[in-house]
Formats: sequence, structure tokens, C-alpha cells
Amino acid sequence: IALGSVVRDMLFPDSILIGESDTKAGDVLQTIYLQMCEKKPPVQRMNFVSAELTKISVNTYVTTKISYANMLADICDRLPGADVDVVTKALGADTRIGSKYLKGAMGYGGPCFPRDNVAFAALARKIGARADVAEATDRINNHQIERLSGLVAKFAKAGTRIALLGLSYKPQTPVVEESHSVKLAAKLADAGYIVSVHDPLAQDAAIGVLGDKVVGASSLEGAVLECDLLIVATGWPEYKAIDPAWCKRNGQRLTVLDLWRTLPADKFADVADVLYLGSGR
Repeated sequence: IALGSVVRDMLFPDSILIGESDTKAGDVLQTIYLQMCEKKPPVQRMNFVSAELTKISVNTYVTTKISYANMLADICDRLPGADVDVVTKALGADTRIGSKYLKGAMGYGGPCFPRDNVAFAALARKIGARADVAEATDRINNHQIERLSGLVAKFAKAGTRIALLGLSYKPQTPVVEESHSVKLAAKLADAGYIVSVHDPLAQDAAIGVLGDKVVGASSLEGAVLECDLLIVATGWPEYKAIDPAWCKRNGQRLTVLDLWRTLPADKFADVADVLYLGSGR
């Protein structure tokens, strides 16, 4: 079950995981869950220890895919002609890999992924095992803020007005816990940039975290009109509706860093330079 799609995930789960203390208790839970589900998903039943390990292992595996895609995006940024979306599409076509969560962009956040990845590594250390992959995944994820702030510095000096669009850790939720967008906004503000922020649902929550480091935009249009550098940091569908006219700058071109490849570059060709993360250019 994921934030933003709880009802759908409850009705159409890939599988049901039950940790049970005895068979009778597991039977009751299985009956309840199968009555709620629209289809009959496979049911995995096991003791509490295996169930808890399975739960955090799922999230740890998913975060590994996310960090792998972000590593590829970093490589593609430095490799002329490479395109991370082309590469990950080909990878995802391999049934051994799959396409879900394989998009190079921002690092992962939210209340579950960071927590479970750290918990998995901590458990391994506690029992004398190694979790090198989980630890590397976490390091790659933590590096993303430095990587992105360094990218901004290539295009803008301290004092530049930056509009950062998207503050929730993913679209369709107001949650900003461990959001990389919020962390990036704080990093840029601390570096001397003038940062305004916008989000359809999470703006108030983010400002509650960031305080007076940033200014909340009164509207999407206002955020775009008043900036010298635009960053699309969360792939909200609302941002696809940005009017190119908002990007006009008295003969100069607005630089747009589109971290999720949300905006059609050809639509903005006359007024802005839209730079896609992981595009090799």
C-alpha cells in the first residue's frame, strides 16, 4: 500500500503478505483480505520474523532500483549522446528486471523507503551479516542533493531567483517527509539563492519545514513569471500545463531544469532552454 493510491492498492494488491502466530489467526486474516480484494491475489503466509524481513526487503529492493536508475542518469549526464530514458526503457523490457521504479530522476523519500532501507542494513549489522547493496543504495540516494545542487551551480550564481516546482516526495500526496525536493530547496537557500516554491498539495507542509528560507509562491504562474531559473522537481501532471508565455524574459531565455522530463522541450523552444536530467546534454 502506497500513499496516494491506498484504496486502489488495497483493492488490487499484487499479493497479500500475512505474518501469523498460528494457523487459525492466519486463516481469519486471509478470509478478510480476500473478501476485500477485487481479484484473488496470491497469499504469502509465514511467521512474524519472515514477514517483517520480507516487508523491509521489498522496499529495500525497490530503492536499489531507484538508486541504480539515478546512477545511470548521472552517467548519462556526463556521456554525450546518452539518454537515461532510452537506457532504462531497454532495461525494463527485460523480464528479469522490469520497468517499475526504473526512472532516473530525484532520489527516493517518504516515510517508508528511507526508513526500511536503513532498518535492513541495521538488522544485518546487528546479526553480523553484510548488507553492502543496501548501504550503497543509501549512499547513492544521499548523494543526489549534492549532485543536483552542483548542477544548479553550473547555470546560476548565488542571488539568482529560483522557482522550485514540486515539494512532495512524489505526486498525488501532500507528504514531504524525507522529500528530496524539500532538501534541495534548503540546500539552494543555504547557498545564497533566492528560492520560491510551489506544490499543488504540499506547499504549506514544506514551508512548515523550510521556514523563512524560502518563499511560497501565490500561484504556479507567479512562480514561473518571477524566476530566473526554473526547476521541475516533482512530476506533478499540473506542471505539464505551464504556459510558454510565462517563460518570456525580454529577449533572454529562461533556463529550465526538468528533473523528471515533464515538459515538452519543443513547446518551449522559442522562450526557454529546457534541460532534461540524464539526457547527456
